Amino acid sequence: MKIRHRLSLQFALICGVLLLAIFSLVYFLSSHYIDSAFFGQLQDRALITAQVYLEKDELAKRKFQEIQKKYLNAIPNEVSNIYDDQDNAVFIDNTHYNWKPTLLDNIRRDRLFYFMANGQPAVGIYYTDNQGNYVVIVTAPDLVGKRQLHSLLVILACTFALSLLLIFFAGQWFAARALMPIASINRQVQRIRSTNLHHRVRRGRNNDEVDELASNFNELLAHLEAAFNTQRSFVSNASHELRTPLTTIIGEIEVTLQKTRDPQAYLETLHSVLDESVKLKNITDGLLQLTKTDFSLPGVAPYFIRVDELLMELQTEFSTEKPPGIVLLHFENLPEDPEALSVMGNEALMKLAFQNILKNAFKFSHYKPVTVTLRMAPQLHIEIKDQGIGIAPEDLKNIFLPLFRAPNAYAFDGYGIGLALTQKILELHGAKISVESVQGEGSTFHVQFK
Repeated sequence: MKIRHRLSLQFALICGVLLLAIFSLVYFLSSHYIDSAFFGQLQDRALITAQVYLEKDELAKRKFQEIQKKYLNAIPNEVSNIYDDQDNAVFIDNTHYNWKPTLLDNIRRDRLFYFMANGQPAVGIYYTDNQGNYVVIVTAPDLVGKRQLHSLLVILACTFALSLLLIFFAGQWFAARALMPIASINRQVQRIRSTNLHHRVRRGRNNDEVDELASNFNELLAHLEAAFNTQRSFVSNASHELRTPLTTIIGEIEVTLQKTRDPQAYLETLHSVLDESVKLKNITDGLLQLTKTDFSLPGVAPYFIRVDELLMELQTEFSTEKPPGIVLLHFENLPEDPEALSVMGNEALMKLAFQNILKNAFKFSHYKPVTVTLRMAPQLHIEIKDQGIGIAPEDLKNIFLPLFRAPNAYAFDGYGIGLALTQKILELHGAKISVESVQGEGSTFHVQFK
């Protein structure tokens, strides 16, 4: 069932329950009012009956005629009985009911007594006269009241049914209007495919939940578009990096097979094929390692790593390599508490991340000194500055993509995996890496811990 129909039914059900409660209350109050009015009418009839039959010799002629005229205007099927103090019937009109003595005593005690007799309303009054004290009982069916209640019930039932229909269709209309923005979003989303992920869902101007939904969906589309672009770039870069050694291997073998050669030539060919095969293995190993870091830290319990000590350790290691790499290490705005220089994580991976940055810095600067600055600003911040070839502005946004290599980096060994792996490792440790570069002057990498 569509949301529009479900909302309409729920709205109609709620309104129906409220209407039923209100109409039931109206019917109950009307029934109570009609019963009370009829009992009052019976009380008046009892008083008039007593005056006509007990006061006719004491009232003035004009007054008696007025009372008698009222008496003649009787209620349909009215029955009147008058009893003296000895429970003797002194007046019987139409029908004589055998009233129980206890009922007559109750009327004498209360002086006014309402009750039901054979399913009909009845009133008893205690009337005092100079001739004695009497009990007057009048009973009659409330035919007019029953007709009024029946008419009211029919009117309320018809009104209830008609109201439910109107409420349902009104709910359909309001639900359709309320869900119109969602329907619009749905139509727009249906037109979005993998070939047009740059399209965005139009937002409204109400800043409501629907606009928030559209905004969140646009953010999702932006992430999907970036993921698709990254995938395309990865496939393109991977094809290039894998094709080069494969082409070399195939070329070497084809040339060797063209004619019979001496053992030394075969040995040289095998060495060349081995070198290219090692390149392929390094690429696939790097991709595998990159894939593993896409999910989480390895299954080793993380612990606190002193970043300053890690950088000093790398400074020592690079100084002993051949050729040696000189790391100029600076510390600025260090906190009094040395524990503030610690981060939670995996030391081996963290070391690998900074190792990759420093290797690139030395490689692309022909082993010129690299400046590393650690400061608190206000969080832990590491700046790594080299004097290398730099990166073109149009390539800056792609250097962290797997297997991407800038055109000016083709002259250097590498596979375009190191920086992508570094970014993944730093992200797993809650850090963000960015780069600034001027082509021909060098690059500066910034690592900011949260």
